[in-house]
Amino acid sequence: MQQNLTLEQLQVLPELAILVALDTILQTTIRALHAAHPELIDDESNPKIPDPISASACAADVIVNLSGVLLDALGRYERVNYHLTNIRSSSPCIDDPF
Repeated sequence: MQQNLTLEQLQVLPELAILVALDTILQTTIRALHAAHPELIDDESNPKIPDPISASACAADVIVNLSGVLLDALGRYERVNYHLTNIRSSSPCIDDPF
């Protein structure tokens, strides 16, 4: 999500303030859980090993996956409402004193 929201954007969609905070928290949560459980990271240099994992790692994996789902939903919400926050903020304001 866009991190630097303008006053105009927040006037149109005030919920974006908390959604940006949620986005940051979810991304930080994923990084923290990957740091605590590197076995959950699935990339070419570290493929997942199908060995049994601890209950803690299993719970962390669920949180990481659901956080990804929420991040996708936040991105969709931002895209759906993009026109509301960018058309209005780019047009001159009638009340603008200058």
